[in-house]
Amino acid sequence: MRARVRYTKRGKLRFVSAIDLGRVWERALRRAGVPIAYSEGFHAHPKVSFPDALPLGYASLAEYAELRFAEPVDLPEAMTRLNACLPEGVDVRSAVEVAEGAPRLAKWLRASVWDLAYPETAAAALPPAVRAVTDAGEVLVARLRKEEATTLDLRPAIHHLSTTDDAEDGVTTPTVRATLHHVEPPMRPSEVHRALDDATRRLAGVALPAPTVTTRIAQGEPTAEGLREALDGTLVPSHPENPEEATYRDRQPAAPRERGDDDRGVAHPGAHPHPHAPR
Repeated sequence: MRARVRYTKRGKLRFVSAIDLGRVWERALRRAGVPIAYSEGFHAHPKVSFPDALPLGYASLAEYAELRFAEPVDLPEAMTRLNACLPEGVDVRSAVEVAEGAPRLAKWLRASVWDLAYPETAAAALPPAVRAVTDAGEVLVARLRKEEATTLDLRPAIHHLSTTDDAEDGVTTPTVRATLHHVEPPMRPSEVHRALDDATRRLAGVALPAPTVTTRIAQGEPTAEGLREALDGTLVPSHPENPEEATYRDRQPAAPRERGDDDRGVAHPGAHPHPHAPR
């Protein structure tokens, strides 16, 4: 039996590496008594994979893991036991069963939505900086590759940028929401800030304060309205949300699947077929 889960990574766990996070999962699965399958061989390891590692120091409401169980399980009950054994900051928020032979989840992780929360002193500078970056024909970023400096245009990686001025009532923290395509070369949230800082220096002659926290809100399929979340198809808007709306995805229970469902769902309007849409 295979399952996919969406989980959070917040608080102090933001500073735990991908390798150490794998160990956290292994210990929690063992303590929860969840019958996870193991690889064969002398150094057997649990069959848990993480399709897209979160950069160190970032928070997330939308990390994913693929689990293979040694036997059928009651998925909601198993995830409840697992959550009781995971450390504070890591919580499984939804889970679905996946048919054998279905494509890996990475196929559906085409973009990420990031929220960059800024100090109050940045509020006035963000809207013109966002407009400048959005209107730019290119966004050049210097990088080191094999100890050689190179300049990359990361404008094609930007699907959408918006700020608190575009948001609904209730958003009080100056925030930039960036929807970034998963392309090569990828654009990092830190480079979104760098581009905004460069624009602020050109427009106002001052530096833009660094974000206080950067959070991955969702991963999935980018659309004209925002992004379709990879696990359940929820539409995540392209503008910053108020706190109640921004956390509604955290309140979704683990969802059981019907036996025999495969990875081919009906298409959402304006999006590619979703792997877990109902038939």
